This record gives sequence, C-alpha cells and structure tokens, in this order.
Amino acid sequence: MCCDCRSSTTRSDSRGLVVVTKLLILGLAFVLFGPASILLAIGVLMNPAVANCAVPGGSVTVANVPDALTVTTADGTTFTLNKTQLTHAATIITIGGGIEGVGRPGVKIALMAALTESTLRMLANTSAYPESGSYPNDGNGGDHDSLGLFQMRPQSGWGTVAELMDPQYQAKAFFGGAGGPNFPSPRGLLDIPGWQQMDPGEAAQAVEVSAFPDRYQNYAPVADAILDALTTVARANGGGSAAPALAESSRVVFPLPEGTWVKTDDFGPRVHPITGEQTFHTGLDLGAPGGTPILAAADGRVTVAEFSGGYGGLIMIEHTIDGKTIATAYAHMWQSGILVQAGDRVTAGQHIGDVGSSGMSTGDHLHFEVRPGGTNAEAVDPAGWLNAHGAANLPEPTGDIGGGCTSGATNAGAPMPLDGDPNLMVGDATSDGQITARLAHLMVQTKTAFPDTAWGCYSPRPGTRSEHPLGRACDITFGNRIGTRPTPAQLEAGWRVTNWMKTNADLLGVEYLIWQGKIWSVARDSEGWRPYDGGGMHDPNDVTGGHYDHLHVTVKAGA
Repeated sequence: MCCDCRSSTTRSDSRGLVVVTKLLILGLAFVLFGPASILLAIGVLMNPAVANCAVPGGSVTVANVPDALTVTTADGTTFTLNKTQLTHAATIITIGGGIEGVGRPGVKIALMAALTESTLRMLANTSAYPESGSYPNDGNGGDHDSLGLFQMRPQSGWGTVAELMDPQYQAKAFFGGAGGPNFPSPRGLLDIPGWQQMDPGEAAQAVEVSAFPDRYQNYAPVADAILDALTTVARANGGGSAAPALAESSRVVFPLPEGTWVKTDDFGPRVHPITGEQTFHTGLDLGAPGGTPILAAADGRVTVAEFSGGYGGLIMIEHTIDGKTIATAYAHMWQSGILVQAGDRVTAGQHIGDVGSSGMSTGDHLHFEVRPGGTNAEAVDPAGWLNAHGAANLPEPTGDIGGGCTSGATNAGAPMPLDGDPNLMVGDATSDGQITARLAHLMVQTKTAFPDTAWGCYSPRPGTRSEHPLGRACDITFGNRIGTRPTPAQLEAGWRVTNWMKTNADLLGVEYLIWQGKIWSVARDSEGWRPYDGGGMHDPNDVTGGHYDHLHVTVKAGA
C-alpha cells in the first residue's frame, strides 16, 4: 500500500529544473535499452469545459392535474393513477420545483421513490401509531413504523407523526438540503454527494435506504409519464392550457457568435472528467469566454429557464423545423446569464443567455443539446444536426456511439511499450534515489502525454510497507499542493490521467491506483473502483490519507 505522501510531491522551483534535466537524461538512457519506449507522437487535448452525463431536463411547474392517468412500469405492469394520487404527485413537483438545485431530474427521483413506497398514497399506520389514523390519509399501511408518501419512519428521525402525515413536509424531507427540515440527518436527496450522476433508482435508494434497492427503477417510466402529463408547457400569460403549435422556423443558426468558441467535447461515450465514471455525453461542449452571448438556434418557444441539477443554468427551446418538433438545450449559465423566461417566444439568433460555468462544469462553456421530439425526448448528436441544417461544418463522432451512460475514453493515445529489463534500477528524476525502469517508463510516457503533472517517486520511509522505497511507486498532483484538495479543473485533469493509466495498465505495468478515496487494482479489476480503507497506515478520511490531493500509482514487480 501507499505510505505517507505528504511531502513527496512538494518541490521548489529550482527543484523543477532538476526534474526536467533528469527527465531528459532519463529519455537518453531509454534510448540505450529501448528507443521505442520514448517515441510518442501523442498529445492531449485537455477539456477546460465539461458538462455532466446529461439527464433529460424539463419544466417542473405544474400546469394541470388530470382526473386519471394510465401508466406502465418498466416490467410491463399497467395501472391507473387517480386524482388523489396525481394531486400528491403535483405536491412533490411543486415542492421540488421551488428548491434550487432539484430541477426535473430530482423531481423524477422523488416520484420514483413515492411510487415505489406508497404508490403515491398518504398511508397511515395505526398498528404502530394509532393517532396517525386521525390525520387525512388514503389508507392504512403496515410496514414497520413507516408513514406517508415516502414511508418515512419517526424512529429514524424523519419527523413526528403529525409532520410525516403532511405530504408537503414529506416532500421537503425527501429533497433535504440545507433548507430541509432534517438537515444534515437523515439525508435528503440534495445531501447525497453526486446524486446527479447516479442512476435515478440508485439515487432514490440512497435516500430511502430500502432493503430492496432495485425496485425503484421499475417506476422510472411512470415518473416520466406523470411529469409529462402534469407539467405541460403553459402559455406565457400564465394560463394552464397547452401552448399553441409553433410556426415553422425560418432558419437554423450556430448557438455562439463566430470566432468566439472552440469545440472542447463531443457527443458520445466518454470517461467523465469530474467523476471518473464511464458516461454518455448527450451534448456538444463549446468553450467560450464567460459572458459570451448564447444565441437561440432557431425560432421557437422557451420551455425551460431555470437552474436544473448538473446542468446549472438551463434554457430549453422547442422549435418546429421541417414540420417536426425539435428542442434545443443550452446549459451552464449563471443565474444572471439566463435572459429569457419559460413561455417566451424567441427568434433564430436572438441573445437568450450568457456563457457561464454553473452546475457540473469546470470552466466557461456552452453545453448544447438537440432533442428531436421535444423537451423530454432523447438527445442526438448536435454536430450532425447543425451540419445538416447549414449552421456549421463540424467533424462528427465516428463509430458506434450507443446509448445511455456507457464507456468513454480520454483524449490521450496509448503509450508505447517498454523494451528491456523492467526491473533494472535507474535514477529517479524526482529524487536522489532509484526507481525501476518500468516506473521510469511510466513516468516518461505519462509526462509526455500529460505535461502539467507534478511527480514524487522514490522516498526512504523506514518502517513502512510502502513501494516508494522499492522504486515502484509515484505520487502525482495536478497543480494543487499536497494537503489541498484539487480545484474542479485540477480534479478533471486528475481523472484524465487516472483513467488513462487504468486503460493502459497492461502496457504501463500498473499494479494498482489510489485516487479520491478509492482504489483500483489489476488483480481485482472485475470489482472496479473500491473504497480505500487506508491500508492500515492512513486515515482514509484525511485529504492526503484518502488520496484526495494526489494520485498514487504502483507498478508491478517482475516480468
């Protein structure tokens, strides 16, 4: 296991010159026992602007509550929700819509939870709490001491019987957050780190902590159907009826002014640079200075203008193009950068917002999506759509891009293999010690592909079980100091390097990696990233002990 790394990557400026010199000497040394090991025609396109693995957004303002709605679960079961159940759904939507950071994705998760737990019924529990029957309810439940829409338990600290028999209170408790009634415990949705990147069913389970976690996903299509039925886009004058059909758009334009942007990420599968998870990027990222005007891609009507989870500031517009409904989405504006409101009519090229970096973003950029079918439809490749309508001439992703959140890749290419004896001890460019040729090869290859990294390798560390004294381990930082958590941009860079090493573990001879409180090893690859327990030497909750401030890599010994 990796030992104490607090000082291993802290170097002075003068030390940096020595490191560079040693790397050059090391490169020459590699020529002697393997020229191919330093022939790299590889660069890295570091993405300064990252959008989330996007989830369908949409308005979370209730337009009307129908008398009944027939729905079908993922396993094919069809049933009908009545007016009372749909009224409870409307309460959840309204409460969620009024809490910053929830948006449509969070409301969907709440609906899935309430559907699973109570089928959207306010259930009393007279066997556990006889007084619960005296409050307005939709029937009597009997699951331990659980109550209400989300089957929350007074004994678990969710609230009193009187509070939990109030549907509005239960909705607020489920969403949680700093303004929730139970902050910080029990945890609501907003208190779950990274909930925006979780599967919706997994996020619901994280709040409910149920003994049957897989059942929530079964109600995902039902939650979508409820949102579609109850949140029909309202007229701009505030009426509850559906908006009239849109006139055909006169043209399609690029969403940013010419000469202001650079493409920083494509539509398709990738490794998410912030979370390190394998995801599917549902938009096109265009890096641009903060405040750059965002332009409506076509004539249309605004359906969403709000903060919405990982999207941050989000605008969605529906258009009629070639006789079909198309929605476009524009994400990551700051609150002050949202210049339109839901219901507004806009024209192609109209200034609707300003580029920002809110939500799951690490730099100023526009995340742009295209959804044939409307606001709640699935996204398609925006580059292809813009090209087809004469608004751009962008390269389009090639190969099978699949669907959903699937695997992706970083922008750095594969390293060259090591020639020669991997266990030969050579000088360490970061210290006065020695490291194995395999580790030196890994460092040269990585530094060439990712030059903005700082390294510390050999270290004596007497009395420990570390691979650093053996010359088989390095610690890497990404612009931050040891003891300081990386900024979002540095975290992004760290995940790029980490996942590149993981992808190329065989060529590089990687044995294991530790990063962001998790460990991955070749020997247990089937288990993926596992929680790091400190290896008996570190406090995994500490910034350095948990490896939140640096990446540790150990290479294997032997052939």
